[in-house]
Amino acid sequence: MRTRASKHAFNNGVLLLLLALAVGSARTCGKGAPRTSRVSTPVRNPIQDVLRPNSSAEYRDGIAAAILIDTSGSMNQQVKDADGRARPKIEIAQRAAIGLVNQFDAYAREHSGQAIYLGIYEFSDRSANMRPTRQVIPLGPPNPAVAKSAISKMVAGGDTPIGDAMIVAKRDVDATGLAKRHILVITDGENTKGYSPADVTQVISSQSEKDRASIYFIAFDVAASTFNSVRDSGGLVLAASNEHDLKDTLGYLLTGKILVEQPVSR
Repeated sequence: MRTRASKHAFNNGVLLLLLALAVGSARTCGKGAPRTSRVSTPVRNPIQDVLRPNSSAEYRDGIAAAILIDTSGSMNQQVKDADGRARPKIEIAQRAAIGLVNQFDAYAREHSGQAIYLGIYEFSDRSANMRPTRQVIPLGPPNPAVAKSAISKMVAGGDTPIGDAMIVAKRDVDATGLAKRHILVITDGENTKGYSPADVTQVISSQSEKDRASIYFIAFDVAASTFNSVRDSGGLVLAASNEHDLKDTLGYLLTGKILVEQPVSR
């Protein structure tokens, strides 16, 4: 009797032990992986690293504006000029750029006590031997005589790296040390290479008021809704379907947004 009772007790103990192990295993499965396996290293945004502001930078009064002009292949397509005749979009953009330089120059002459810097860039990705973003006119005081010759050499061809061009422009306007910084993009299509312009706009717009730049997009011969993501990220998006519209839109941005932020010198 004692042997049978001991054996029975032993068997019951084994069953209880197996049951406890099974319950513990089930609880572990229900809870999922151990907590340490859920911890992940935060993913860094590469655009934030590239556009990391200098926290100790001190900006002086003045205006720095970078004008980015799309010179991709689609800019060879035609739209109506101011006289209603069909012209390649690149030619209309060139005339608009020369007009911008003249307006900046006139403003700088009227406000000689202020630093007024303007830079013209073209962007298109064509070959490994050519940078996607190229300075047509380096950021500095506007010079119409020099600008006209440089702008006339712009030609269209290649892909459309809008976001990458914005990064170059932001770094350049920051390097001027001027307090009011603007990036104006004239483009006739969506980004086809490199960083998304919406992602770049998001990073710039999230910077402190001291460090950020204002972002403007002109959708040239393309629906403004093409750049809704840029708008939602903090940029101002306007449309222009021909040369007349482009001139009016640029005039609004210059007189209403860019060249109005500094007090007039007396």
